[in-house]
Amino acid sequence: MGGLQRMAAILAHPRWPWVAAILGVLLASSSLSTGLVLDDHLHRFAMDAHLRGEGMGAWWDLYSAAEGDEALTRARMDQGLAPWWTAPDLRVRLWRPLSAATHYLDHLAWPGSPWLMHAHGLLWYGALVVGVGALLRRWLGAGWVAGLATLCFAVDDAHALPAGWIAQRNALVGGVLVVATLWAHDRAVRERWRPGAWLAPLLLLLALLAVEASVAALGYLLAHALWLGPDDGRPRRCVRALGALWPYLAVTIAWRIAYDALGHGAQGSGVYLDPVREPGVFLAALPERLAALAWLQLGWPGADGATYPSAGWTLAALTGLGLALVPRLRCDRGLAACVVGGALALVPAAATVPSDRLLVLAGVGGSAAVAGVIAVALQRGPSASPSPSASPSPSPSASPRWPRALAVLLGVPLVAVHLVLAPVSLSTRAGALHERLERPQHDVVHTLPADASLADQELVIVNSPPTFVSAYLWLLRWNTDQALPRRLRVLGSTFGPVIVQRPDARTLVLQPVGGYFGDPFTALARGRARPFAAGDAVALQGWRVEILAVAQGRPTSVRIVFALPLDDPRFRWVAWHRDRFEPFALPAIGHAVALPGAP
Repeated sequence: MGGLQRMAAILAHPRWPWVAAILGVLLASSSLSTGLVLDDHLHRFAMDAHLRGEGMGAWWDLYSAAEGDEALTRARMDQGLAPWWTAPDLRVRLWRPLSAATHYLDHLAWPGSPWLMHAHGLLWYGALVVGVGALLRRWLGAGWVAGLATLCFAVDDAHALPAGWIAQRNALVGGVLVVATLWAHDRAVRERWRPGAWLAPLLLLLALLAVEASVAALGYLLAHALWLGPDDGRPRRCVRALGALWPYLAVTIAWRIAYDALGHGAQGSGVYLDPVREPGVFLAALPERLAALAWLQLGWPGADGATYPSAGWTLAALTGLGLALVPRLRCDRGLAACVVGGALALVPAAATVPSDRLLVLAGVGGSAAVAGVIAVALQRGPSASPSPSASPSPSPSASPRWPRALAVLLGVPLVAVHLVLAPVSLSTRAGALHERLERPQHDVVHTLPADASLADQELVIVNSPPTFVSAYLWLLRWNTDQALPRRLRVLGSTFGPVIVQRPDARTLVLQPVGGYFGDPFTALARGRARPFAAGDAVALQGWRVEILAVAQGRPTSVRIVFALPLDDPRFRWVAWHRDRFEPFALPAIGHAVALPGAP
């Protein structure tokens, strides 16, 4: 038995998914020492308050940033917890009670042990990998292709945040339940397993209560109906199989009705797009986001705010991948179902800014596609059977050579990215979450004033980088017991230079070069569907913002009028300079200063 045959036998072993799960958990275990990161602190404060009987709202409403309540939003803007450009009807309220329950368990059982919270998440990750392995063995056959796809999934560095960040556990909980849904449905359809008829829809409901992205299960169920349903003649098979999906549609519709009735969903944001509340906004952003997610699934390095190749390159890459898979897809309906289901799973993932952390569910089909390309590359003849032990046939003339040549061409970088670089990156990224996510915010906040007198002053930030989130000032200062300002005023946010004029004692005019809000970070509070117009004004407690000029809905000149003279000692002025906040010297009346942009 040669080396490839021995490896195929290992990958085809029934216990291989457990081995892959252990490997994935070990790689992601570098997160055990990262502690709490950003939103984890917020969740801790919320849970602690609920355990003391002081919490506002229900403990399961943990994933709520804005409720769509204009009065409450205005109060946050007055205090500085939300910037002045926040959409009045901003709603980012996500219903994930099952995931919230896992955090509630953390804070009941081991409240002072973040490493145990991380270990809890790693158990979910291990369960997810085992479940994916079991599902792929059913869909692809109990062979080495399914084992290779499971390995690709287990070591995928796109899982660094879901596996390593406590606040992202919802993706794992939902993933486990979606995979269980698909497994139960497949068994019910192909083996007439009666419990699956009610168990699979119930599991889907639980998945939806864990994370909204679980609606991706419908894409996999549709693909299963088209390629893996009862084989009694294709037209009848499709109709009957599609008709069998009605319980899942009923569950999803009922969940969404309850979701809306309870006030959950998203609106007004340019980051979270709700396809039900704002379908036009979602559809307008869908092509660009789908292209970015496709590149991320292929292994493109990127995260929030990254740039991606053009649409032409995207089409070329996906066409090449599809052509390379042609020999396998012709005889492996399970692979076709996986690939189509994975592609459809990208649609719900596009409801927020593209990031590889969103690819847990799409990654099931993506990993199968990678394994399929490698299978074609290793195939020397017509045998494309999903049977794992089937070694390549020695007769190359029995199938076209060009798909295999293309598969070899694509297979080399796919192996390098998904099987060589990805495991290293998974371990590195999971262990560096604090440095990558919280440390930059902490370093920025650390440059702001922290003396005791700040408690009696309003901190006015003339310009901040878009990556600075004002709410994190309160979060990180609460966490370190440093002084907090009486109020926070962020006048503008941009990476570019800003000209600051002072026409009178109480007024500043800000002119950002290139305009405000041209980045994905400030879009969290206000999306493109809520453009500003010249003459718009926002009146807040103690100051007023007037839009003087706009370009494509983005303010290019803003007048800010304070109720008190700008020199009043109750104000503390700072501005962003290169890489830190520094004290800002107000220009004399009738004069102007130019603030440099971020490097």
